[in-house]
Amino acid sequence: MFLSDASVKRPVAMSCLIIALALPGFNSFRKMNLELMPQVDVPYVTVTTIYPGAAPEEIEIDIARRIEDTVASVEGLRNMQSISMENMCLTLLEFDMAVSVDIAAMDVREQIDLVRADLPADAQDPIITKIDIGAMPIMTLALAGDVGEDVMYDYADTHLRDQLSAVLGVANVTVVGGAEREVQVRLDREALAARGLTVAQVLQATQSGLGTIPSGRLQDGDTEYGVMFRAEYTDLADLENMQIGSFEGRRIYLRDVGRVVMGTAEQRQISELGDTSAVAINVIKRADANVVEVIRRVERMIDDIRTDLPPGMRLVTVTDQREFIESTNRGAWINVFQGVLITGAILFFFLYNIRTLFIVSVTMPLTIVIGLFFLEMQGFSLNIATLMAIGMSVGILVTNSIVVLEAIVKHLDKSGDPADAARKGAAEAFMPVLASAGTNMVVLFPLSIMSSLFGIIIRYFALTLLILTAVSLFVSFTLTPLLCALILKPRSQMKQGLQYRMETAWNRGLNAVLNRYRAFLIYLARRRTAAIAVLALVVVLFMHSMWLAGQLGSSAVSEMDQGEITVKLEFPTHYSLQRTHQQVVEARKRLEDMPHLEQILTSIGSVQGEFVEGVYMAEILLSFTSRTERDLELSDLIDDARRRMAGFPDARIMVYAAGGMGTRGWDLEMEISGPDVTQLDPLALTADEIMRSIPGILDVDTSVRPGKPQLRVEPNRAVMADLGMAPAELGMILRGNLEGLRAGTFIDQDRNLDIIVKMEDREGISQLTEFAFPGLPGRPMTLENLAFIEEHQVPVQIIRKNKERVSVIRATLGPDLPLGTAVA
Repeated sequence: MFLSDASVKRPVAMSCLIIALALPGFNSFRKMNLELMPQVDVPYVTVTTIYPGAAPEEIEIDIARRIEDTVASVEGLRNMQSISMENMCLTLLEFDMAVSVDIAAMDVREQIDLVRADLPADAQDPIITKIDIGAMPIMTLALAGDVGEDVMYDYADTHLRDQLSAVLGVANVTVVGGAEREVQVRLDREALAARGLTVAQVLQATQSGLGTIPSGRLQDGDTEYGVMFRAEYTDLADLENMQIGSFEGRRIYLRDVGRVVMGTAEQRQISELGDTSAVAINVIKRADANVVEVIRRVERMIDDIRTDLPPGMRLVTVTDQREFIESTNRGAWINVFQGVLITGAILFFFLYNIRTLFIVSVTMPLTIVIGLFFLEMQGFSLNIATLMAIGMSVGILVTNSIVVLEAIVKHLDKSGDPADAARKGAAEAFMPVLASAGTNMVVLFPLSIMSSLFGIIIRYFALTLLILTAVSLFVSFTLTPLLCALILKPRSQMKQGLQYRMETAWNRGLNAVLNRYRAFLIYLARRRTAAIAVLALVVVLFMHSMWLAGQLGSSAVSEMDQGEITVKLEFPTHYSLQRTHQQVVEARKRLEDMPHLEQILTSIGSVQGEFVEGVYMAEILLSFTSRTERDLELSDLIDDARRRMAGFPDARIMVYAAGGMGTRGWDLEMEISGPDVTQLDPLALTADEIMRSIPGILDVDTSVRPGKPQLRVEPNRAVMADLGMAPAELGMILRGNLEGLRAGTFIDQDRNLDIIVKMEDREGISQLTEFAFPGLPGRPMTLENLAFIEEHQVPVQIIRKNKERVSVIRATLGPDLPLGTAVA
């Protein structure tokens, strides 16, 4: 063969070529990204539309349906799902796997531009983003202390976010919890009504009294001056002295109808580290960044930040992926090294030749090193898929080398010339080795071009094996013959010492086993009854193995022990933030003494991986010691957490481990759709009951939720027409009374804070009817004179798929009921 002949005749040139391939391989190992999962571009695009103050039913009609109608014509669209919830509509678009996600995002953006004018005026512009699995949270930090939630949020938002975002490889930093500062103009209801004013009028006066307007330029000789009109306030007392109108010939100032205070926005999220108030900080990496390197840079930045933290604050790392990824990578390479050693030992016991052992010990690792060079050229990273392929490739690599070695040793024993034996043995083994490697390639090639979502992930595994197999062929017919020609010696020249006696004893024992096996085959050939019995035994074992395969079940990716467990709690939708917090504190007490627990981070109002947010939802993140430092597996800890949370009142509870891609993974998911929407929820609840009765099905959940109480205000159009008031004006005043309206910006040193005009906060729904509005002179009118007020139940969320409403049922499976197992 040309390669083997060239290697034997030109050993220096071939050695230089192999060294030229090996050195970049070592460099590639240093440069390759270290990740948990391979980078996958999934063809999913999301459209997020914010509509403040709107109920899910309004969002479904005004936003969800219009967006669905306009994007339905986008080429390659496979499925679309809309989730309408309070204040927001999320539309998830799934495209065919052959569609480029970048092109799909551009097509969706063009279609959305056509429908922007038809959306409600108060709705914000839709945000179109592509789902990027690689850009995911890699670290969770907690800024804890006793200095106040507003102080911690302010420091996290203005300092930590900027410092961490500047780290190379960090794409975004999100802050959860805390309270955002704002300047609040809190109006006195009685004082406002006595002067015949409304929130809208105060808002208009405040807005007209604030602002910065570039006015132009003036020329004075050779000097140009810019002119800037600035009507801003830097002192709260000055803002209180702003004139907002007149009443009975007297000027009215803000201080006459309210007070100006430095407050915080309405708190809708709470984070706690243990029992200490905290702000959770999620660090999200760039899609193409090296996870381990990014975390190391962030940790160095955190060390610098801790030295400058204000008194009363501490910055704690709750979770990060670096240790798990590094241990996974380290374990994979240890397994590869062990495979090389065991293979070399087995080869030695069959050939009893230290020189052949040396050849195998060199060629196998060198094949992997050269393969890394080509993997890095393809843009691959070191992740679970590629490391698994490298580990499995050891068997393929040694197979090729052993076949070539065995052929060379056989010719060496005959001729005694190492160079001639290397050429003839390699030529003789070429077709068998090529056929063996070609068989592997034929199996792997279809896997490398699979177009399904799982096929994209398995592609990295298959392509890695293909590359290493091709490199193995090259090394087997270059480096192996080269080393054989240089260092092998015929057996006749070897001394008959201890190694010779060991080989003789081993071969004697092996020949005895082979003789017995030959005798057994002869016996079966002569005894038809015995042959039938053996064949029947094989059939029974085969059938039994098929039954065992059914009991094992199936899954795409096995559960990984990252030492993190999430306990999700969902309370009745009418729960307030304070009541949810009280319940979560009780839940945390049940979990805080779990074995091997390091950190416990609580988040209320937001659950990672969930599309729905609300003050009735919470999650408890439990961080444990690494797997090597505890005697309990992650499944044991999950079972313990489930037992501790059993019977917790008024809560839907789900306990699960962190998913391989950083999200919550459901084992089972079923959708019920149909033209009669009134039957969807009852059918989902029936399916829920059936699934709960099946042993092994855990954490059953549905999209069915009790309605959230809502006070619906509908204008009395006849009365309002007599007063000359537009219904929209009444709605704006009502919103200002309750939620508040932004009037402008207050300059506080180097920060700009929103100025919010609102009524003084009070409790109770009876105040709604008592809101005063201008009527006849000196006779203000209450809201009950201007509108009808009714109490309703509105859905928390509305899910639509392919323009139909659906109800969803989800569940996880216990270890005694794996996926794919038949259930009677």
